[in-house]
Amino acid sequence: MRPTFFLLLTPLLAAQDRQQFLWQGDVDGVTTLYLQANRLKVEVKEGEPVARQKYHFYDRLPQAHQDARLEVREGRGFVHIIDQPRLANQYTLAVSIEDRQPGSSHYSIALYWDTSNNTIEQVRGRTGKVRWTGRVDEQALISCRDQTCTSTVSQGAPVASEQFKFSRPLPHQDVEVSLDEREGRGEIRLVEQPRQSNDYTARVSIRDPQAGSGEYAFTLVWTRPSEKESLPVAEAERGMIWSGVVDGRARVTIRGSSSISEVVEGGRITGEHADFLRSLPARNDLKPTVKKLNGRGKVEIVEYPSEKNNYQLTFEISDSEPGPSSYTIEVDW
Repeated sequence: MRPTFFLLLTPLLAAQDRQQFLWQGDVDGVTTLYLQANRLKVEVKEGEPVARQKYHFYDRLPQAHQDARLEVREGRGFVHIIDQPRLANQYTLAVSIEDRQPGSSHYSIALYWDTSNNTIEQVRGRTGKVRWTGRVDEQALISCRDQTCTSTVSQGAPVASEQFKFSRPLPHQDVEVSLDEREGRGEIRLVEQPRQSNDYTARVSIRDPQAGSGEYAFTLVWTRPSEKESLPVAEAERGMIWSGVVDGRARVTIRGSSSISEVVEGGRITGEHADFLRSLPARNDLKPTVKKLNGRGKVEIVEYPSEKNNYQLTFEISDSEPGPSSYTIEVDW
């Protein structure tokens, strides 16, 4: 069996009419993709390692029983879902890519799932909160950051039936959270406040001393900083240089210090390279711009960073002339 790897990406984009996950790569043989929460594990069952792999989570896969939908956008082989998210598999979605013809083939697939368990409940005012529920056996630590919560277990079985709902994201600033509406037969304690040193994460410890697992619930409440306390508006500076050959229309999405491209119309993007001078901050007060340094077509930003899209920036290249054209694009933020 080939080596496996994980890459953590932070998620949440509640949009049922667009893909929640996009994957691209060259497959020669049989490869399986395993998705759990916002993590991807790739296993090569037969053949050569996957080449030119790229992927992007637009939304976290919820810990909920559901049937995801697969869309194959490119690829000559058999691509299908072999395992849907269920409690028995710890809510893992598995996709098999079978390319049994000689040589490798490029694949592009999109996955869609129900994001209702990740829905941000909108409320007015400066108060924010997150409600968490789950079944704990012995001892667990619940970590909440931005607009997602994850659980780790030091003793006992994994947390089951875990769900959470945010009224708004936990700010990327020092705030004081309070523990409210505690329910459960054991002990629930707030053990860590969100600070820069822990990447603005609030942590709650749950101890269940009785036999078997027990139902638990709690609410974390905080007050958002006022506009006067918010970070100043940042002036745009050079962030990255993107280059590639485009034939038609393509989109490039940037998040943090990574990017992924997607063909909207026309041929495949070739010769792609992204050179980051600095990461794209998780802020909605940026003034990003794009500058076309080389290329014959039009380049424009189609999606600006915000809380709703998990602070990602997307620009589109439109090349209406026949044949491919080389582009060099500077993105400032």
